[in-house]
Amino acid sequence: MSRYLKFMNTSQGVQQIFTREKIANMSADEFEKYEKRIHAQMNKIGIPSNIELAYENQGKIFIWHTIGDGRVCDNCESMEGKIFENMEDIPDDLHPNCRCYIEEIDLKTV
Repeated sequence: MSRYLKFMNTSQGVQQIFTREKIANMSADEFEKYEKRIHAQMNKIGIPSNIELAYENQGKIFIWHTIGDGRVCDNCESMEGKIFENMEDIPDDLHPNCRCYIEEIDLKTV
C-alpha cells in the first residue's frame, strides 16, 4: 500500500470520484446517501453547511468595498458600497488579484 493511500479517509484507501454523468444517473436514495456522507465529512473538518451559515448571518449585512486607490477597475468601482443581505449573494472576486473586501455589519449592535 502506498503512503498516500494510508492517509485517505476510507478503510481500503479508495475514494469515489463523482462525475456529472455518474451523479445524473444516481437514484434519489443513492444521491441522498452520498450527500449525507459529504456533509458529515465537511462538518468533521469544520466547514459549515449553508443552513448553518444562514443562521449565523441573521441580522447582518455585507458591504462591498474597493481599496479606493487609482488602480480600481471599472467592474470593482461599480460594486463599491453595494449592500448584500445574504452572504451567498456576494460574487466571488470579479477578476484575478482583486483587492476588494467585504465589510460585515451586525445590525444588532448598530
